[in-house]
Amino acid sequence: MVNAIIIDDERHNIFMLQSLLKENCPDIHIISTSSNVDDAYEKITSLKPDLIFLDIKMRGKSGFDLLRLFTEIDFEVIFVSSYNDYAITAFEFNALGYILKPIDYLALQKTVNKTISIIKARQTVNNPEMTEFIKTLGDTGEKINKVSAHHNGKVYMLNVADFVYIESKTEYCEINLIDGKRFTTSKGLKQFESLLSEIGSFIRINKSIIVNTNYIVSYTKGEICEITLKTGQVFEVSRRKKTSIISSFREKLF
Repeated sequence: MVNAIIIDDERHNIFMLQSLLKENCPDIHIISTSSNVDDAYEKITSLKPDLIFLDIKMRGKSGFDLLRLFTEIDFEVIFVSSYNDYAITAFEFNALGYILKPIDYLALQKTVNKTISIIKARQTVNNPEMTEFIKTLGDTGEKINKVSAHHNGKVYMLNVADFVYIESKTEYCEINLIDGKRFTTSKGLKQFESLLSEIGSFIRINKSIIVNTNYIVSYTKGEICEITLKTGQVFEVSRRKKTSIISSFREKLF
């Protein structure tokens, strides 16, 4: 059995999720529930659950605020959210479990089964993926302002604002920073496009390049449109997207 705690500031949501889990996820044992961050922190610390079902947007402190209280996260998290599309994109980007409200029992079963498999396969009690995810969030928890990247056995937290462009390679993407450093990631360009488009300053200019429009210094007006970045790189803009792309970053240039 997987011991779990449900955290939600609406009692009827707790009761509904308890009922759905009892009917559809027999391997889950609810050992406690909580309706606020401070109480939830005490219960997680004392009861040591394998898993928590965590509402994000609660009165007072948020679910993200709760996770920030832990130096190391040694439990799995399934976010239960009616939040916004951006949060969902962030969860998918980081391969985290989430369920949308109102809860569909099939989605619940799928997410719970996947999480149980992760719990059984994990060799250590620490959950580094969740710990890294919390570090990427802005102060409000609504936007990601950092992305984690692995390099020479270390995990680096890269500021999104320092991204000049992201280039898709054969089996990976390369993140290029304003200071000239480069980092590779297994994330695909489409994943970056979904995540970064919400920030507002990133745009995909062709099939392999996403640029930060804050670092565009010029573009050509001819049939072939090329942009020049502050770091010196020159990239051709897709002809099919040229008109919409130029209009989207023209205001930033002038």
